Amino acid sequence: MDLSHCNELALTLEKTLSPLLEERRRAENILNTMERQPGYSVCLLAILQDPSRPKNIRLSASTTLKNFIKRSWKVEAESDNLIPTADREQLKAQIINAMLTSTGAGQHILSEAIGLIGREDFPERWPNLLPDIIQQMTQLGTKMDSVQGLLYTAHSIFKRYRHEMRSDKLFTEMNLVIDQFAGPLTTLAVNLMNLVVGPNRLSDGSQLVSVMRALLLICKIFLSLNCQDLPAYFEDNMAQWMEIFRQLLHLDPQTTDLINNAAAASTDTTIEAPHAGMLVEQVKSQVCDNIGLYATKYSSDFTAYLPEFVKDVWEMLIAMKGTQDPKYDTLIGNALDFLSSVVSRSQNKQLFEAPETLQKLCELIVLPNIQLSANDLELFEDTPEEYIRRDLEGSDAHTRRKSACNLVYALCEAFEGPVIDNFASYINHLLTEYASAVAATGANTPMSGWSSKDSALLLVTSLAAKGKTEKFGVTSSSRLVNIPTFFETHVLPELQNPNVDQLPVIKADCLRYAITFRGLLPTAAIITLVNLSPNFLAASSVVVHNYSATLLEKLLLMTIPNQPILTPLVNKSNIINPELLIQRSLEALSRPSSCESVYVMRALLRTCSCLEERCLPSMNSLVLALVTRLSQIIKNPSKPQFNHFLFESLCLCVKLTCAAEPGSISHFEAALFPLFQEILQNDITEFFPYVFQLLAVMLEQYPLSPHVLEVCAAKRKAAGLEPAPPPPNATAKPAAAYQTLLPRLLIPALWETHGAVMALARLMQAYLLHNVDAVIATKKAEAMLGVYQRLLTSKSNDVYAFTIISAFLLAFPRVHLQPYLSQIFICIFQRLQAAKTDKFMRCLTNFLAHFVLVFSANDLVTIMDGVQDRIFSRVLEKVIIPLAELAISSPVGLLNPSFVLTAHSNAGDANHVDAFDGLSSSSMSYIARSDWRTVSIGLITLCTEADKLSAPGGTYHANSWAPLVTAILSGLAAGPGRGGNVASQAAVTAFTMTASKSSAFCDERFTDIAGDSASFTLIFASHKMPDLCPGVVDPRLYFAKSLETLSRRYPGKIMSELSSNLSPETQSLLQTLLSQSVVQLT
Repeated sequence: MDLSHCNELALTLEKTLSPLLEERRRAENILNTMERQPGYSVCLLAILQDPSRPKNIRLSASTTLKNFIKRSWKVEAESDNLIPTADREQLKAQIINAMLTSTGAGQHILSEAIGLIGREDFPERWPNLLPDIIQQMTQLGTKMDSVQGLLYTAHSIFKRYRHEMRSDKLFTEMNLVIDQFAGPLTTLAVNLMNLVVGPNRLSDGSQLVSVMRALLLICKIFLSLNCQDLPAYFEDNMAQWMEIFRQLLHLDPQTTDLINNAAAASTDTTIEAPHAGMLVEQVKSQVCDNIGLYATKYSSDFTAYLPEFVKDVWEMLIAMKGTQDPKYDTLIGNALDFLSSVVSRSQNKQLFEAPETLQKLCELIVLPNIQLSANDLELFEDTPEEYIRRDLEGSDAHTRRKSACNLVYALCEAFEGPVIDNFASYINHLLTEYASAVAATGANTPMSGWSSKDSALLLVTSLAAKGKTEKFGVTSSSRLVNIPTFFETHVLPELQNPNVDQLPVIKADCLRYAITFRGLLPTAAIITLVNLSPNFLAASSVVVHNYSATLLEKLLLMTIPNQPILTPLVNKSNIINPELLIQRSLEALSRPSSCESVYVMRALLRTCSCLEERCLPSMNSLVLALVTRLSQIIKNPSKPQFNHFLFESLCLCVKLTCAAEPGSISHFEAALFPLFQEILQNDITEFFPYVFQLLAVMLEQYPLSPHVLEVCAAKRKAAGLEPAPPPPNATAKPAAAYQTLLPRLLIPALWETHGAVMALARLMQAYLLHNVDAVIATKKAEAMLGVYQRLLTSKSNDVYAFTIISAFLLAFPRVHLQPYLSQIFICIFQRLQAAKTDKFMRCLTNFLAHFVLVFSANDLVTIMDGVQDRIFSRVLEKVIIPLAELAISSPVGLLNPSFVLTAHSNAGDANHVDAFDGLSSSSMSYIARSDWRTVSIGLITLCTEADKLSAPGGTYHANSWAPLVTAILSGLAAGPGRGGNVASQAAVTAFTMTASKSSAFCDERFTDIAGDSASFTLIFASHKMPDLCPGVVDPRLYFAKSLETLSRRYPGKIMSELSSNLSPETQSLLQTLLSQSVVQLT
């Protein structure tokens, strides 16, 4: 694309701004095509610099260019390079000048674009970037708009230093930046300060606004350049910078008002400004961040300046204690955080330890800022989502209450005794005030005084919380109060009040107390709270019913400690009225204010997984509500986490209902298939992964395919077990719609949809195991193998290739598989030759163990060597032996889990240490225990039954047998999830308990998604492969018995080889294994 195409591109940009949806979509699709043409980015740069074009087109070009750079500048290993080298160089040569000649939002956007390029290319591939910025900054002098643009560009480049891992490369770059930039930055800061304070200060408000915005960026850059280590330049010039910061904190009220009033009247919105008239407060807030950094990281160098800054910040906070204006929240929050950082360091104790100092700190600084402000109350009532995000989730948003609580926590850590004594009297006074207000009004709601209890509860929550985690809440408390007693006296009575709409803030505070201290409450209190949940789910306050949902979910995640399997603290029999609990949850979701509440949907999911069959009486209304909600959100998907948990709930409903009545799957198909069709036809791609996983769950409600059942029956017979009873729907056949859909699912373009590979592989697995007739009827077996081959070449998707091929081996009789077996292994060998990653080789080891269990150990050796002579020995040497221990003890699913176990052991009752104390959640997960068992059994079978490997004198015996024995022993000893012997014993106990346990969803109930659900993995859509080693409970015993059988085949030889070829450590492991199994090798 050359510059002659600029008009066409500009016209397309204009159409992307059209109010007509179809026209916008067509234009966006054209842009997606254009961006693959060389010169695309250069044309965008030309359009945004052309003053003859309309402003909205130039701004659109700026935004499109920035987003294109964001997506495409970094070249990933497996992606195309959409920006040719010539275009890259031309952009870098022109973009700074384009930024300087732009104005307003356009300049801001291009500054960000330069920062994005700089993140990848600076300094190696763009060495003149910084010299160009410095030169322009020096030449521009007092042209503050352009100086701001340059400073914002520098800030965009340098701010990543705050979060990057320490490395030689990072420090080399930072040293280069500081050597070139620190001096000019300091000179600019001094010159600008002379325009704000002193004899030559400006008196024009609009000019001062530009200066202060530049100073704000300078302060931000200062933080970025100092965040990793104290640079020598800033250490040498610390006095100069600290004087600048003190001058900014000491700005007189007249100058402050002049600047803020002018900023409020300004129409320039390019600088971040949530509140237009608070520019000075933004600068002071950034100063507090900067001195907080120095007080925390460079305390010895900062000692001389610390007392004066503490005094300055202290006085500033006291001066503002009477203001409730939300525009001061960020400044007050950062100032309080600065004091917290100083208090938390033991060397600073002398600044605060005087009793009168602590008392003033508590009275004059903490208490005024811990009170519920008018802005907090407005958020509670009018913007409840934001209130919840700040109060419950610990968002990054600064609130003075949050920062005051952090200061209380820091004070309690440093001066626990005197601080608790101080605050205990305040808390008692506040609770007395509230009690008096209640007594004065009788049964009526107290019009005043309730805020006293709000403050008291917040103080207790802050002071009593000694050890806490985001996941589990408080795990230990201070001596301020007895947590259960305070709960019984001051919290539970509020929650037992039948008027759930009375004092909603206090109700929310009490629910938050229960959420925070749930780990310290007795079991009886937990069960009481669960059964109070329906009342609060009916509350009209959005905050209250969402807090109730959050509490319910977290209580249902709690487990009884020291059990071999995840055992719920609250089981289905503890819930008094299941129908009411589900009904109230659905009613909460029907409210316009909470119709997409993530908290309520998560709670509903946990409730159903807890109740299991007890929620069946409510299933019709539940499914109708979920399906109706899905039909609404597909028209405008907006909340990814809500959507995720909606699909989770549908998966659970399918499994629960069909477990009780298999034939009911047809009702789900009738309700959901039309919606699935709408999603696929309208290309709602964010729902594709969910639809495919839900389809897999629905398909798996039908019986296993005939050959899979034959394999399982043969395995049971070989193990001496009775045949498994036929399923209730043994003769049921999947609906014809599944077969009709299959060819479309194998279209290559569909597998390129974001998040689709995992879900489609999961669906192919379901087809193979439960509807292989559809694969045969549509002649798609080879197409599936083609997908397997493509996925195998991808480093990110190779694991899903094994998902498909493992099911493929089970689905077809050996006679049908025979033509494909060699090609399956050729693909594997080609991938091994091209790229051996740890993840791939671990998956391969797992697959080879699975292959042995499906066929036999001798079959594996014969087929592999049939592809290439003696290649099995190389796979043994390079893959199986090195990876066996990890494949057994740490499955691939635990490498980068898309979901994590969040089991919470209740601490409110006495915990008796027993055999299973200290088990990690990963070692208790089904995937860890299953792989520890099945992979080890498959490798044990290979080790003891493959003639060329196990027989003394066999082709591969001399070099590989003893090392494989060592690897298997190490994997067994490491235990599931590498939890050691405790985890192994728990796993064996769990295998024996599973059949008798009533819970159908052990892992799923206690598993939560991590992050923002970007992986699309549905927990309740997880699948358990058919058991190919029935009768084997303990793989350690199986190994001992298998070695015993082998030694009988070759008397005197096996034990001799083990004694001479195993290390002392491994021999010790072996002897322990044999003695525990009561086995003696001959």
